[in-house]
Amino acid sequence: MIGPIRYFSAYVLYPILEKKSKRQIAPKLIELKRFDRLPIEDQRRVQREELFKILSSCRAHVPYYQDLFQKHSFDENKVLKDARYVQDLPVLTKQIVRDNIDRIRLPQAGHPRKTGGSTGQSVFFYYDNEGLDWTAAVNLMAYEMAGNFPHKRDAHISSELDFEIPPFKDRLLDGVKLFSQNRSRLMIRSFSDHDLKKSFESLKSIKPFMLQGHPSSGYALANYIQRKGLKQKRYCRVFEPSGEMLTPKMVETMEKYLGCKVVNRYGNAEFGVMAHTRPQDPYTKLKVFDRAFYFEETEAQSLIGTGLTNFSMPLIRYNTGDVGTVKIESDGTFIHNLQGRIHDSVNIAGEDYMSHFIMDYLDHRIRGTREFQIVVEDGKNPTLNIVAENESDQDRIRNELIKRWPSGLDIAFIGYEDLKKVGWQQKFRHVIDLRGKK
Repeated sequence: MIGPIRYFSAYVLYPILEKKSKRQIAPKLIELKRFDRLPIEDQRRVQREELFKILSSCRAHVPYYQDLFQKHSFDENKVLKDARYVQDLPVLTKQIVRDNIDRIRLPQAGHPRKTGGSTGQSVFFYYDNEGLDWTAAVNLMAYEMAGNFPHKRDAHISSELDFEIPPFKDRLLDGVKLFSQNRSRLMIRSFSDHDLKKSFESLKSIKPFMLQGHPSSGYALANYIQRKGLKQKRYCRVFEPSGEMLTPKMVETMEKYLGCKVVNRYGNAEFGVMAHTRPQDPYTKLKVFDRAFYFEETEAQSLIGTGLTNFSMPLIRYNTGDVGTVKIESDGTFIHNLQGRIHDSVNIAGEDYMSHFIMDYLDHRIRGTREFQIVVEDGKNPTLNIVAENESDQDRIRNELIKRWPSGLDIAFIGYEDLKKVGWQQKFRHVIDLRGKK
């Protein structure tokens, strides 16, 4: 009966819930598939037309772009001939968005998403209803590219954050939503053997077709299987990353010990999923969803993209903060050798935690933090440096953190300007390791 139940969830219950919640995801998924079947010349034409539409809307409705277009004597009609004319405008950055949020965001953009801060200061971005539905449709398209069709079971790796048990109604609604998506949550608390054992037992129980989550978490599970000499078998068929960059060692280890194929995708809070690997391509080559995005060609430089679907907070020529090579090829736009976010590990009181766990804990359990950074030095506890949204909230934040980590972690509050940068691009990292450097 399991098979028929999953089909019911995917093709009966999910559409009912979509309609009840007044979402319009299915028509957009159909449009994405229709676009992909077009000859490449027609795809390029449609992309130019969609780019023109959002630029025209910017001129008509968005104060920030109205001033920008006037300042640069920008003529959006030119993109109907060549999309590269959009490069007559300057690049948009997170800081510009933060400084001009009230002039970029229209009132109907009511669905917030917060960036993780790994490629720059955390910023809230907002979607309107249409834009949110487009991101959901692209996400479903990405799942299908991974072979994870709606009737197949998947599991999402989630951080175990010690939340209070929510009210029954909220738990029921969450359960129905997960059931309709044939999805389970695989909880990971830390990378200690004790916690990984529990997560591994859950993975065996769920038996997902696709396991999705931070690669560092999947890698930790694979290493646990190897280290404990556990049976090598197919624990999932596909692993799909989210939130951070894959490395060759991660891919090799997960494919060997999780018994799966590792695919790749590229997404962020600002745009949602933007690109995904095709079955015939290596994980280092990702196809951009050209119906929803326009990415500019570049060679091992910052990725500059324009969203074509979120009209109430349009991002034109947005610098994602990630580095890679973008090529417009005969069958689409592709991102090669993406170098994006890396989530580091830090040991607190004898247990290893990934920076994404600490990020989740601060964002969803503690709240009120603007940014954080952990500094690791020889012979000392790690220091968690926090930029609080409000100085008056510092004592509460400190007390909440001490409840969670009563030992092994020092806590300090700093200004945003005191956060450290690393590397040739002076990029932000959540963990700064100074061991052996003094």
